[in-house]
Amino acid sequence: MFSLADGEFDGDHISAIRSVAATGFTETELSAEGPEWQRVAGPDPRPYRKTLEESGVWAHTIHAPFTTVNLASFNEDERLDGVERVAGAMRFLAELGGRTIIVHSTGKPTDPKAEPYYTLTNVGKATENAHRSIADLIPVAEETNVRLALENLPGRGSPRPLETMQELRSFMADLPEKYVGICHDIGHSRLRHLDIADEARIASERLYALHIQDGSTTDDDHLPPGHGVLNFDAFGKALNDINFDGAWTLEVLGQNHPGTIEDVAIECAAIHDQWREQGMGDVKPR
Repeated sequence: MFSLADGEFDGDHISAIRSVAATGFTETELSAEGPEWQRVAGPDPRPYRKTLEESGVWAHTIHAPFTTVNLASFNEDERLDGVERVAGAMRFLAELGGRTIIVHSTGKPTDPKAEPYYTLTNVGKATENAHRSIADLIPVAEETNVRLALENLPGRGSPRPLETMQELRSFMADLPEKYVGICHDIGHSRLRHLDIADEARIASERLYALHIQDGSTTDDDHLPPGHGVLNFDAFGKALNDINFDGAWTLEVLGQNHPGTIEDVAIECAAIHDQWREQGMGDVKPR
């Protein structure tokens, strides 16, 4: 699948679906961000469904709201509002026939001066809050048949819940495997200096989805494979070993690429074709 952004969330999502189709992709990940998602329930799904059908693209996954949501919030009203917003995105995706919602189970403070938000004295409580939020969403998963894929998120120098596959597996041990799994963002694993192949094996049968990106700096680079240090030969082998059959998304940012948005789209389409024909492996940058 393909998810291409230019660093902002105020674009035309309908046009973006058509652009994805034009590159030859038949699946995409939608994003529940931007002006259309100010309403808790999200936008009218009918124009999306019509465009997807006309374009021959399936919205396998949707990324839940995250700039306005903190499921681990210490403020109960904020936590519950986040649960409702994620639930709205789940119901939206169900109307499109999608399968999986990508969820940030922890968020950032609404007050930018409140850093560091997570500390050694509150990270345990934040984890408990996140667990309550995900448990609150299971009835919605049962209602919609949309499953929750919790994404690993880097702490960037301060403690943050659920940064690794091991932490995520422990977190969801008492939650139903049918409805709660993992989205492995391999760029986030890179920032934590973790071996992405080992992380995939730890996630194993709970691995629902992948966010695939590359990089080499201390930032979350979101570059196409081949522009960084990650070993896709080893990662592809690990995915084969665990019989992974979930959604995988090339999650790249045009603003970090040396070329244009069009260059990124062409490069990602070439990677898609290579991996479809040969299996996932290392890529030489164009």
